[in-house]
Amino acid sequence: MSWLIWAVVLLLQNASFTWVSRARNSGNIKYHAIAAVGSNGIWFVTQFIVVGIIARAIASHDYGLAVRAGLWYTLWTVIGSVFMHWFLMKHIEKGSRKVGA
Repeated sequence: MSWLIWAVVLLLQNASFTWVSRARNSGNIKYHAIAAVGSNGIWFVTQFIVVGIIARAIASHDYGLAVRAGLWYTLWTVIGSVFMHWFLMKHIEKGSRKVGA
């Protein structure tokens, strides 16, 4: 799997996690349910990718691969989370979807 594809999946993973975290604090149960399905589905997919890379690093004793994977994972999940936080506040969270509503 290409690291570029993995970056997109990681971005989506944490974007969806941020979405479900914020939706949980809204007053809209349906909104939360939709966000939860997305978050958990994407998380499940990412586990196959992450476990594969870590298993390959361990089997080959390529600890540089493990470090690169950890840094890549962190970079793209942070980007996904921060972008989604901004996007939700500016474009989606209105009415009962607003955090604290």
